[in-house]
Amino acid sequence: MEQMDLKESYPQGIVPTTEWGRLPNGAEIVRYDAPMFFSFTEHSLLSQYPNMRAECHWHIDFEFTYVIRGHMWYFVNGKTIRIDEGQAIFVNSRQLHYGFTKDGTDCEFSCVLLNPARMCASAEVYERFIASLAKDDAFPYAVFRSDGGHGGAVIEQIMRLHNVKFGRLDHTKRDDLPPMAGTMALSDDMESLTVLSCFYQMIRELTMAARDRGNNGMTVPSVRHSHVIALGMMCDFVRRQYTRQITLEQIAESGAVGRTACAAIFRELLNQTPIEFVNDVRVRSAANLLTATQLPIATIASRTGFSSTSYFTRTFRHIMHITPLRYRNNAACGSPMDSASQSVVTEYR
Repeated sequence: MEQMDLKESYPQGIVPTTEWGRLPNGAEIVRYDAPMFFSFTEHSLLSQYPNMRAECHWHIDFEFTYVIRGHMWYFVNGKTIRIDEGQAIFVNSRQLHYGFTKDGTDCEFSCVLLNPARMCASAEVYERFIASLAKDDAFPYAVFRSDGGHGGAVIEQIMRLHNVKFGRLDHTKRDDLPPMAGTMALSDDMESLTVLSCFYQMIRELTMAARDRGNNGMTVPSVRHSHVIALGMMCDFVRRQYTRQITLEQIAESGAVGRTACAAIFRELLNQTPIEFVNDVRVRSAANLLTATQLPIATIASRTGFSSTSYFTRTFRHIMHITPLRYRNNAACGSPMDSASQSVVTEYR
């Protein structure tokens, strides 16, 4: 299959982000598609994201990502983990993480977020099983294989949740783009009961897996180190303040480190400079405003912290490989890819 030209692929479409703002503590606010039980399911390609990487973030939700085709890497608390086709990763509540590519190849995946605090559990069940899992600092993530054991059971539930939103996955369709997550809800409101059933089955398997600690087809890491804690504090500061002018000194101070250490931590863990991270956050926020509002581009530039419209346009195009106006127009007409790139096929290897 031919190599996809990433600059001409999915960035012309709507970024499939779950972001709907930030809580005061920096946590991501998720747009749930099953509000009765607070779940979100996404079927995406890495090439749908700017520079084929999600924004470094955290949230209270349990996150499960299953790789349908290709492979990807996950950053979790300073660790980098490769997830291959047929594998899944569980990321625990409140862990700093994001998915990305190292080699430029695309990845098709299904991602599920489940809010552990909103699944209708009794106080006794919540404290014994759900809260104890969410607070387990020695269990920030786990990688599962599909060949039986806990991994097979967890992946089965991920695919059940995928199916109730998008329909049964057809592995024979190689060239179709995944549907846009933000425009879809569960296929039937009765499927909220399926969400609840899957959640408790996952909790059971994760609780058993946590007890096994590294056995039966899973990988469990060590706890986070001090640089990750500092990075989380600095990322939270940027997300709270990105609409204003931010200096390197302010970012460093928010993480209780010096300027040199600040730059080194961002480079070590995110492979970005602090300013690149600030611009990344601003552009992703601007992308949401471009598709969700009719605000003038100059107003969006100002509201997302850019000093001028021209600087905003240059930065947006550098990150998204498209101008803000064209991005908005493509989203408005429901055409995530332009005609010149619709025939391009993604290579998975």
